Amino acid sequence: MPLLERAFGKRLGEDLNLCYNQRKAKFNVSQHAYRGLHLGSFNQPLDGWLNTDITPHIFLARFPWTAHILFYAGKMPRERLAEHQRGVFRRVRYLNVSKRFPFRDSTFPAVFSSHMLEHLSPSVAHQCLMESYRVLQPNGICRVVIPDLDKLIASYSPQHPDDFLESFYYDGSSNPKNRHHWYYNEKSLIALLRKTGFREAYRCTYRQGRCPDLEKLDNRPESLFVEAIK
Repeated sequence: MPLLERAFGKRLGEDLNLCYNQRKAKFNVSQHAYRGLHLGSFNQPLDGWLNTDITPHIFLARFPWTAHILFYAGKMPRERLAEHQRGVFRRVRYLNVSKRFPFRDSTFPAVFSSHMLEHLSPSVAHQCLMESYRVLQPNGICRVVIPDLDKLIASYSPQHPDDFLESFYYDGSSNPKNRHHWYYNEKSLIALLRKTGFREAYRCTYRQGRCPDLEKLDNRPESLFVEAIK
């Protein structure tokens, strides 16, 4: 996290990074503790779910003064500071979806992710879905929400190619983890879920499906919504 070193100096930044990395230790979860596993929740944690992400804000939330320092240094917007003040990121746990999830098999009744899979390479996305399958209980539901490739292609205008490419690759972001690496349409996503092992996969609509708490989880109606059953 170079931002920490820029904000606090090389030595302190390295010490803070070490503390952050120590948060990656495995943790045990009871089968009945959560309604589901929320992958890539960022600033949208939901009560009753195990909300996870890789954002450095998880670490900053352990040291509330750092958010204020970054804000007054001009490195954090006011709305993000307000989220820290409300304790949003204290409700999020660190989870790198490119690695094996630190949970036992058949732990969760549901897994939910929204606009996360497109930020992963195809191989990492498959690994993430395989781990989602593993930690799901029998008959558990995996709901994936992503940009719809078919809609994106249909929106292309030869008069505005740069606007299309910026949206397609998300080049407006300076952080590589925020770039889009791959896209799916209904057919390709369902095929990937079936390849992963899910016995059933089907397209849904906004806030409709078998996944619990959709009225709170779904917040991007323009997306492609697909559920899969273990």
